Amino acid sequence: MKLFLVFLLTTFYVSTALAQDGLQFGDTGTTTKAPKYKSKRRDFKKQRPIQWVKNDGRNLLIGNPCMEEATKKMGFVYLVQPKGHAPNKNEFQRNAHNFFAKIAIFFRNGPFWKFKLKKKRKECRAETGDFVG
Repeated sequence: MKLFLVFLLTTFYVSTALAQDGLQFGDTGTTTKAPKYKSKRRDFKKQRPIQWVKNDGRNLLIGNPCMEEATKKMGFVYLVQPKGHAPNKNEFQRNAHNFFAKIAIFFRNGPFWKFKLKKKRKECRAETGDFVG
């Protein structure tokens, strides 16, 4: 009986090994060498930055190349507008716009984006000499 089981297992193993030798990888009914699916590459450089509206440019380091690169990397820019100018003619519109802008920045950069920005602002001030005290 043991000899018969060994014979069956050996025959099964050899037959499956021989059956797979005839398989050809590539152009069959279910597989192809050239995939039809092509993933769409997102071009992040063309993505429009989020605008964060501020009333004054104090402590924003506008014009500092290090800080501008940091905000660009985070996906937003500061937009300085005096009160009452278009497109945010009143405080409610400006605050609503900034609320949704901050939510978008949150999802783009994570929950601690403000701490990262403050740290980078301090580093940029120290590097470029804008830091006093």
